[in-house]
Order: sequence, then structure tokens, then C-alpha cells
Amino acid sequence: MTSDPISLDFKDESILILTRKIAEGGMSIVYEACKLGVEGFEKRVAVKMLLRQWSENDRFMNLFRAEAKLVSDLVHENIVQIYQLGRAPNGAYYIIMEYVHGLSLNDFILYHQQRCQSIPLPLTVHIVSRIARGLAYAHTFKNRQGTPLGIVHRDVCPRNILIATEGIAKLTDFGIAKAVDLSIIKDDWLIGKDLYMSPEQAACQPVNFRADLYSLGAVLFEMIAGVTHRPLDADPERDNFAELPVPWEALPAEVDPALVSLLKRFLDPDPARRFDSAREAAQALEYYIYKDGYGPTIQTVEDYLRHHFPALYFPESSLTSPPLTLDARTAATVIHAG
Repeated sequence: MTSDPISLDFKDESILILTRKIAEGGMSIVYEACKLGVEGFEKRVAVKMLLRQWSENDRFMNLFRAEAKLVSDLVHENIVQIYQLGRAPNGAYYIIMEYVHGLSLNDFILYHQQRCQSIPLPLTVHIVSRIARGLAYAHTFKNRQGTPLGIVHRDVCPRNILIATEGIAKLTDFGIAKAVDLSIIKDDWLIGKDLYMSPEQAACQPVNFRADLYSLGAVLFEMIAGVTHRPLDADPERDNFAELPVPWEALPAEVDPALVSLLKRFLDPDPARRFDSAREAAQALEYYIYKDGYGPTIQTVEDYLRHHFPALYFPESSLTSPPLTLDARTAATVIHAG
């Protein structure tokens, strides 16, 4: 039995206070913020805003809004949740999303590279398997009418994977994602990170979920080998990425051949020879680490972070800084939501 929807016009008296910059990319900037409500309500969130140079570009504005609308209904522990698309009094759009206290996988990898240390193999496979689960959810997601959206992230890379202090890995930044009803960026655009994009994406050919699997394999390779699977100066406009050899010799000698076999499926230049789904990839990784009856969990990841990144667990008062004062043309330190 259905009933007519009830429309309630609530007055939103919440306020966003931007406290610090978390990250800045080519298109946007992300801040840590505190969302204040009535009766002393506080919630820590992240706020994403377009950089000033793109804020008046209609195409990038459309992309920004499309990201919020596309990801708003994705609710999965391995995907950063989006809460709201808003607009500040100065006209700047912003996205309120889940704040992840932790570090990016890029920083995690860099920490080990700088110390010439290897990331424990079970931990590596566990983290990648969680992102595969998040991708499996996104790839097969259907809208409220039951129509598959055909979401392809198109930018899976270490910078877009976060590891929370609770040990949970999360995929973020669907800013250039593809979906059946989202055609702002066509397949014939060269987008994504050169070091991680699939050969078909680099060649501006049509892509599907298997492009994300290739990129995830590139992440897995880097975590194991300590180097990228592709030369740092690789150029998709100059090189045929399908013909660039993967430096398998860079993998440590002790890596199990069974894991190398999985990696080769991820990184096969022919999309048809990769896994048939992200779910299948996740299951293969999970079987590898749990086939003997026990393997790493999020608690294992948390324990590792506590040992190697203790500052993440320091009391908040020892790490806080004054709220940011931002150029009013970009954003205000205080944004009245609604």
C-alpha cells in the first residue's frame, strides 16, 4: 500500500565551520568541517568545493553537481558517503560528505617507500579486497526504479583510497565517474591518472567496470612491488599502454605464484580476460588470504596503523588549529547550510 509523500518545510539552521584543508586536487579542494545544529549538536564532516578557477566553468560545475547526485544513494562501508549538495551565499556549490579520520593509501605507500619497507602482503591483499567490494557494490547499483546505473569510477588510484583509523578502506572521489544517465564526460575524453588507467581508457575507447579492475590491479601491484606497474613518464598520447610491459621482475621473489596469477588477471591488457566482475575479483582475493582459515581483518589494519602512525590516535586537542579564514570568493569560513 502506498501513500502520498508528505512535504515538510524544515528551516535548516545548521552551520558549517571549515577547520582545516585536507587535500587539494586538480579540480577541487576538501576541508575538514564541523556541522553545527541546534541544542549543541555537532558532527564532523568533510566539505568538498571546486577550486576558484573552475567555479565559473559550466562543464565543471555540472560535473561537480553530477558527482553529488550520482553517489548520494551509494551506502557501503567501503565507499565514502555523500550527505548533501549545498550552495553557499556567495553562490559556490559544496558537497558535504563523510569525514574519514586516517590517511590516504598514497601516503601509506609513500611511508613504506621512504623507509624501504614492504607492506605486509596479507594487509595489502585485505585492503585491496575491501575496495573491490566497494566497486562491486557501485558497479551493480540500481536506482530506485530498479535500473542498473552502470557506474564506472574511472579514477581508482592510491589518492582516492582512504584508510580510516578503524582499519576500514574506503573509495572516494567519483568526480569523473561514468554512468548510463551521466554523459558529461564521454569515453573519448582522456581522463584519469596515467599511472593507473587501463589501456582502453588511455586510448579513449569505451570503458566498463573492467577498467576499474585494471586500475585496482595497478594499485595492488604498487603496494606489493613498491614501484608502479608503468614507467613514471608514461604518456598515453605517446605510448600504447596495451604494449607497455609490466615489470613482473620487480615483485619480491617470495610473492606466491597464486597471487601473481591474480595480478595478471587484473592487469591483462585485454579487458575480456580480466575478472568477470569486481565481486569475482574480491572473492578471489579473499580466498587467497583466508583459505587457511584465518587472515587479516580491519582490526589487523588498525593495529598496524597504531604502531606505524601513532599520531593519528593522539588526542584531538593536541592536533587542532584555528578555523581557516578563506577568500570569500571561494568559500566562507562559516557556511550557513540550506
